[in-house]
Amino acid sequence: MNRILGLTLAATTALSVSAFAAPARERVRGTVSEIGGDSLTVHTAAGTDVAMTLGSSTKYVQVVKSSLNNIEKDSYIGTATKSVGSMLVALEVVVFPPAMRGTGDGHYAWDELPDTTVAGGAKTASAMTNGNVAAVTKSSATPEVNSTMTNGNVAAEASKNGAKQLTVTYKGGEKTILVPPTAPIVTFKPGTMSDVTKGSTVFVIATKDGDKTMANSVAVGVDGVKPPM
Repeated sequence: MNRILGLTLAATTALSVSAFAAPARERVRGTVSEIGGDSLTVHTAAGTDVAMTLGSSTKYVQVVKSSLNNIEKDSYIGTATKSVGSMLVALEVVVFPPAMRGTGDGHYAWDELPDTTVAGGAKTASAMTNGNVAAVTKSSATPEVNSTMTNGNVAAEASKNGAKQLTVTYKGGEKTILVPPTAPIVTFKPGTMSDVTKGSTVFVIATKDGDKTMANSVAVGVDGVKPPM
C-alpha cells in the first residue's frame, strides 16, 4: 500500500513539474517557407521546418544595412563575438536605435554563427597551381564558431586600419571588442507583419511551450540584408 502511494505521489509530482515547467526560449534563423493568418514556418539552415504561431503581441523589425561609421561613443549595440586568444572579435554588430536602448543588456553565451572573420584582409603565404580540372565538388558552407553576445553602451571607440576597437559597458562589467571590416553591421527599423513574405530571411525569438511555439519577435532582412545575429 505504501509503495503504491509512493508511486502515485512520484507520478503526480512529475506531472506537476512538467505542467509548470518554464517555456523554453528559442532562436530560429532561416528562410520563410510559409506565412499566413496567424502562422509562420521557417526553413532553417539545418534543413528543418519550424512552425510558429503569430499573435497580437508579436513584434516586427526590419534589419537594414549600417556601417562601422555609425558605431560611435554612446551608441548602444549588440554584438556576437568569437574569442581569439584573450581578444573578442565581432562576427556581427547591431546598432540599436535609441528607442531600443537597453535591449538584452549584458554578456552571455550565444549560438554557433558563421565565422565572418575568415574573409578578412589578412595576408598569407601562397602557391600557384596551373593545370587541368579533373573533378569539381561543392565547397563546404562557411564554418561556424561558438559565440558570445554582448549588449551594451559604447564607452570608447578607436579606429585603425579599417577596424574599430570598442569598449562596451553593461550592468556589471565591460568588454573590449575588435570589429573587423568583414563583420556585417546592421540596424533595426520599425516593421510590420507585411514585411515578412515567403522567401524572406528572418531571425525569430520564440517561446516553446509543450507542442506550441510562439513567435515573440521577428527580425526580417530587407533590401538583400540577411539578419546576421
